[in-house]
Amino acid sequence: MRIVSLSARPHTWRFAEPPRAIGTGSVLRRDFVLVRVELDDGSVGYGEAFHGHAGTAVAEIVNTALQDVVVGRLASETLAVREEIRDRFGANGLGGFLYALSGIDIAMWDAYGKSAGRAAWRLAGGSLTSFPAYAGGFTLGYSTPDLLVADLVGLRERGFRAAKVRVGDGYETDVARVEAARAELGPEFGLMTDANLGLKYDTTRLAGALGAIGAEWLEEPFVPTRRADYVALASLRRVPLAAGENIFGADAFADWIRSGAIQVAQPDVSRVGGITEAIRVGHVAQAMGVRFVPHISHTALNHAATLTAMSALGSRDYFEADPTAVNPLRTDVISGGVVVADGDARVTDAPGLGVAVDEERLAADFQGEPGSPWPRPAA
Repeated sequence: MRIVSLSARPHTWRFAEPPRAIGTGSVLRRDFVLVRVELDDGSVGYGEAFHGHAGTAVAEIVNTALQDVVVGRLASETLAVREEIRDRFGANGLGGFLYALSGIDIAMWDAYGKSAGRAAWRLAGGSLTSFPAYAGGFTLGYSTPDLLVADLVGLRERGFRAAKVRVGDGYETDVARVEAARAELGPEFGLMTDANLGLKYDTTRLAGALGAIGAEWLEEPFVPTRRADYVALASLRRVPLAAGENIFGADAFADWIRSGAIQVAQPDVSRVGGITEAIRVGHVAQAMGVRFVPHISHTALNHAATLTAMSALGSRDYFEADPTAVNPLRTDVISGGVVVADGDARVTDAPGLGVAVDEERLAADFQGEPGSPWPRPAA
């Protein structure tokens, strides 16, 4: 099961109609970096690395600097790859190397499972196969209360019992939307809120309103450089605070959790270091009494890898599902691995991650575009 080749390539899918704006603007496309490893028995594993606003740069790291770290190793040596990358390239901060490691780690788990003929979640020691799902991803951006309620009712009709609402375009409009959602859907429907790296008004006031409404959490009320502000807001105990897609590594999560900054840990397997690191984060969170609710990225590879980590941890908390009607990176050129139905997400028992990847169509129809998928904010 030795790795004989490693490669990466950025890919892009443009929205026909961009999603509604959130705190960081309105994204124009889905970017990701496909990582591919091949074993000496012919097994091929795939992983999704986060693009980091420059997918070509992340792919370059995989295709150059990390070749001698990975090629020649056993597919099962995910922890050894993690340690060497951190030791060799982490002196000045891992940056894109961590995104590259994430895709490599996921691909190694996939290849390992395929070669062994077993599901990756079984190889990771998992036992749970079904998890409650909430509707997240790019959905439910800024809108009127009536439009948000209509969207949420539609999601409930599809079986979802929880969803994440975006906040940040004004205190009155934010609270009006969330209050309307609670009034229509009742106390049994889970409402998460996400500020997407900060608000332009009094966050403390919003936290009080969300606590009164019964929100599950307020996600990323500040940029990650403002951890002291997380600690101060969390100490008021108005609403649980969540973060993690921009926190990197189990050691960093341990510091955040120990400080009291967050009550919900949200690592993304395509950013934090892969399945291996997400499991480490989960152990830290569980040991310190914090919820483990991973963030998701764009493709079925990320989603299956996320559930692999959750299964390995025995986590019965929420899986963040992408409920968008059209996402070919989840249901077409990349598909499988996860089934979301009746408000639950279920892993498959297929070997590896159980995800099918059409490399030819990705290369032909989803060529990577340079630069960031997020447009420059208006002045």
